[in-house]
Amino acid sequence: MKVILTGLLFIVIVSVSCRKVDDNPIFEKTADQRITEALAAYQARLTGQTNGWKGFIYTKTGGIYSFYFKFNDSNRVQMLSSFDSVSAVALKESSYRIKALQQPSLLFDTYSYLHVLADPNGAVNGGATGQGLVSDFEFYFNDLETTADTVSLVGRFNGSKAILIKATAQEAAAFTSGQLASALQIAKIVNYYKRIVINGTDSADININTLSSLVSQPDAQGNLMDTSLQTGYYLTLGGLTFLKPVKVGNRNISQISGISYNAATSTITATIGGQPAVIKGVVTPIKVDAAAPKRWYDFAVNNGNDYWISDNGFHVDGVDDAFNINALVSGLNTYYYLIYWPMYAANNDFFGPVFLNAAQTGLTIQYGTAPRLPTFTVDGRAVFVQLGNYGAYPATGAAGQSRTLLYNSAGYYFVQKDALEYDMVSAADGKAWVTWNL
Repeated sequence: MKVILTGLLFIVIVSVSCRKVDDNPIFEKTADQRITEALAAYQARLTGQTNGWKGFIYTKTGGIYSFYFKFNDSNRVQMLSSFDSVSAVALKESSYRIKALQQPSLLFDTYSYLHVLADPNGAVNGGATGQGLVSDFEFYFNDLETTADTVSLVGRFNGSKAILIKATAQEAAAFTSGQLASALQIAKIVNYYKRIVINGTDSADININTLSSLVSQPDAQGNLMDTSLQTGYYLTLGGLTFLKPVKVGNRNISQISGISYNAATSTITATIGGQPAVIKGVVTPIKVDAAAPKRWYDFAVNNGNDYWISDNGFHVDGVDDAFNINALVSGLNTYYYLIYWPMYAANNDFFGPVFLNAAQTGLTIQYGTAPRLPTFTVDGRAVFVQLGNYGAYPATGAAGQSRTLLYNSAGYYFVQKDALEYDMVSAADGKAWVTWNL
């Protein structure tokens, strides 16, 4: 057996040693040369578009943000963003690089409007703390979805999607003259619900979250629990486009154009499907869930006498944390969250801030106000009336302003958003609300 194996081994060795070796390389250039040329080609494409690029960033939270980019050969890029009224009109310059990582990649390497979306500080962009809007500022080129007029990109960290589309000279002029900001005027209507009326007949209520770029429509009960009635939107020059149609009366609309704000009437005039349209704020929506206030209250009581939590307190006149409750302190104790505790005592509830103690080892209540058990009206409002206070409740500042607003005589409508989340919306003007979570 050993003799046979030796013979086979000999045959193999001879066979290999007699094979002709081809010293001609498969490629005429080295790998480094090919990579350098590929990166130069990507850069030439970005900088060679003299009118710049329209950009759309799809964050992982579901929002879409419009951008305008103009790249130069010195690794500088100017940009605009639909994030807010400043970024939509003020060109911001930052640096960029095209670099070979695992794939050829486009890196925006100084803080820019792109970084605002990706900033993990939720106070910067309205996203969750530690995540922001779950976006990116480093992307790799997605050649499989790139075409002659578009460049497709994928975020290297969060996987957010970006698309660059060649801008025309007319579009470039419109971007740089501030027309991207036109649709942001819709944020001047600060009511919780905005009503669209087309040609004086078809109408619907919508809730627009300008930070997340999401539009929600109330369901048949008047709540925002049906995610199929939610869609993202992005700003266009002078208007906005929905990712999927929004139903207004008997119409399905995909775009609103020609947006113009009338300060005298606090309304938006626009064009939808070639028809004149008006967008206005409403106090009472078309559909109110009359059972929602009591359902909200009873859920906490029946859940082990639990309490509702709000991180940022009241949103008022378009401003989140309008009273700056996150800056509240009591001695060495710092604000943690605001609570509403149903049935705190036999005849009253509790409303007030909860603080983190100085040692940061536990939570403490320093003071609060005592609403009597709410009145639930037949038209779907909860009305709160003060019985007294616990401790030395401040008359002014964030705590005092929050208490005053709680006791507005019109009370609140409640809009359920999921099993453990409700928005409590002022029935006085529809311009103030607080989000409660359990």
